[in-house]
Amino acid sequence: MKKIITLLLILTTLITFVGCGQAQSNEASKNKKDALEEIKKSGALVVATSPDFAPNEFYIIDEKGNKQIIGSDISFAQAIADEIGVKLEIKATDFNGALLNAQSGQAHMAITGLAYTKERAKVLQFSHGYLREDSEGFQGILMKKETAEKYKTLEDIKKANLTIGAQQASIQAELAEGLTSPKNVKLLATIDVLAMSLNAGDIDAVVVSSSSADPLRATFTDLVVLPKENFNLDSENVYSQTYVGFPMGDEYTSLIEVVNKVIKENTENKNFDKWVTDAKSKMDFQVE
Repeated sequence: MKKIITLLLILTTLITFVGCGQAQSNEASKNKKDALEEIKKSGALVVATSPDFAPNEFYIIDEKGNKQIIGSDISFAQAIADEIGVKLEIKATDFNGALLNAQSGQAHMAITGLAYTKERAKVLQFSHGYLREDSEGFQGILMKKETAEKYKTLEDIKKANLTIGAQQASIQAELAEGLTSPKNVKLLATIDVLAMSLNAGDIDAVVVSSSSADPLRATFTDLVVLPKENFNLDSENVYSQTYVGFPMGDEYTSLIEVVNKVIKENTENKNFDKWVTDAKSKMDFQVE
């Protein structure tokens, strides 16, 4: 009898503990402050980005000799800040750092040439898509010219089991795994570093967005993007559109709605196209 009473007391205590814990969790969720209102109070929108992905985001030296971050994504971020009525604060890191800053809430969002994937959707919320890759752009392979001459098809590259580089945490890293054995995929922080490693012969190829590879080839003249006809790694255009990433949580709902509004308006009025054209006109001034 004592054992039964003791067991009932334990069960009652556990149920009470779980119930209190759930209530506290629900209360904590309710107490989280609306992100949009907090941004308005602080007067600043913090946007995480990786400024090594021209024409979306990259460094230049301006006419006063100062280093600054510009690009189509930066113009887009400014439009969001203007819509909210606050100043824009850019938090610059490598690509992986930009995702982590958004995921952890160190930034209000990540705008950094970000493609949607199911894995990323487990830790980030996403806006509507915007700014598709232009008709000539694609997910491709960057090589030294003398190496590129050896390969006629993707199957040739897969059979060669090459050492292939890609940016950390990027969709290009996922695509690289389909071209060679996992141990031969080398992940580095920035596209610039990847290009230097390729040029030095440390790796055989780099998986890139062709639009981001174009400015690199102005510096590394011995590099070439393999032709789209035979080496398009995203022929179904799964990764052709970019998104804004947000921390998880209902408190970001109103902020996401504002961003989607800005996306819709600037898609319809063609501002995204204008921002890309303007960014491309300044890529000759790009610096690391």
